[in-house]
Amino acid sequence: MSTSSVSLESRIKGAIFGTAVADALGGPVEFSRRGSFPKVTDYQANLNFRLPPGAWTDDTSMTLCLAQSLIDTKTFSPASQLQNYIAWYDSGYLSSTGHCFDIGNLTRLTLSFWGKHIPVKNFSSSKNISNLPSDEVIERLQKELNKHYARAAYCGNGSLMRTVPIGLFYHSSPEEEIIKFSHSASQLTHPYHTNGEACAAYNLLVAYTLSSASSTGRTPSKQALFEKFKAFEFEDKSLKDRFAVYESLDDFENREEQLISSSGYVVHSLEAALWAFFTTDDWAEGALKVVNLGDDADTVGAIYGGLAGAYYGLEAIPEKWKVGLVEKDVVGKIAEELWKVIVERSGN
Repeated sequence: MSTSSVSLESRIKGAIFGTAVADALGGPVEFSRRGSFPKVTDYQANLNFRLPPGAWTDDTSMTLCLAQSLIDTKTFSPASQLQNYIAWYDSGYLSSTGHCFDIGNLTRLTLSFWGKHIPVKNFSSSKNISNLPSDEVIERLQKELNKHYARAAYCGNGSLMRTVPIGLFYHSSPEEEIIKFSHSASQLTHPYHTNGEACAAYNLLVAYTLSSASSTGRTPSKQALFEKFKAFEFEDKSLKDRFAVYESLDDFENREEQLISSSGYVVHSLEAALWAFFTTDDWAEGALKVVNLGDDADTVGAIYGGLAGAYYGLEAIPEKWKVGLVEKDVVGKIAEELWKVIVERSGN
């Protein structure tokens, strides 16, 4: 299918499903050294956590939590996002299994901090939003959390993996807002500026894909997206240095796989996802390319899957993978509601 005919609905739903499907493809080979496992070509059981084929992990759970907050509040609410994350951590809210079975160390530490200040989500009440701490209270608490965790040692990919709803929701907003909200969403669990900048650069690509397609009726070329990425002025030295080697789109194509790391370091994860995106021509090809890197395969898969889903659209994701996705109705419901809220917000 030509990407020029992809609707906004398809792009938004494609980003959410793309995150979940690529997460589920990569989950079974998470923690596995590259080349030590048979090539991933389809869903398989996740023996790491005793999950059936097609089960997604924490990457998708937290993405859905963020999307649900945007749906419920129709705005950017740090307290609402946190309440959803804590409900996932404590009681398995929006988990593919009904419980939290996989969580990053920093995410666990920071959600434990926030859990002392955020009221427990009441699923039978509509008063959750009105009972939440104000933005001023959250800002004060954020400063306290930053004293402990805004450090270069805490640069995992746990905020980048969940961030695609920001790029979708704010795709028609000024870039300054996308950058601001990307940093704000990231710092709740990953407050070091490297994490926030990685989320911002990623969300600008997601937003540009949607806004450009909406205004021109055509999907922007990969060259246009590369130029958009290169125009982002990284202040963080680690990100700036890492991506300085990519002076043209061909540099991604010529980058040898052995030079691409799929570790949990946020800089590596962003590079791996972009490498897979810029060197392939369809959603499935890129998804399999990135998850077969191994190591943190579910997360680099989810990061790739969200951006590529926004680019190619829902229809580009193989039907068998959408049908075989565990709790696909949960993913579908949130994708549907997010699309409707975004359309309502943009006045279309």
